[in-house]
Amino acid sequence: MTRDRYGGPERRTQPRAPVTLDSELRTADGPILHGQLMDLSSGGAFVRTARPLPIGTDLRLALHRGHQRNPLVLDAEVVRVGTHAEGRAPGVGLRFHGLTALDEGLLRSLIDHIPLADAV
Repeated sequence: MTRDRYGGPERRTQPRAPVTLDSELRTADGPILHGQLMDLSSGGAFVRTARPLPIGTDLRLALHRGHQRNPLVLDAEVVRVGTHAEGRAPGVGLRFHGLTALDEGLLRSLIDHIPLADAV
């Protein structure tokens, strides 16, 4: 079985890009959680965060793309939770859903233009 770089089984269907971007996770009934995006694909992302969210949680992910741009805000669902106790990076694996054609284009552009210096 193939393992991802965070210690869990590899289930992604889209190639991912390693990245370091500040992000915010917003649930319908909870506080805004701040995290750091660690990898990104057109299908989802992994966000390192100190406070995990339960699998199945729907949320909005705001990706900060620099001072001159508005954040890219995408709907997502928590599909994996990583903890130190499991030997994984702490955070949440997300699957995007409900993306518009504009969302998909902005996401693809962001992935395609990730500077190599940001790669982890």
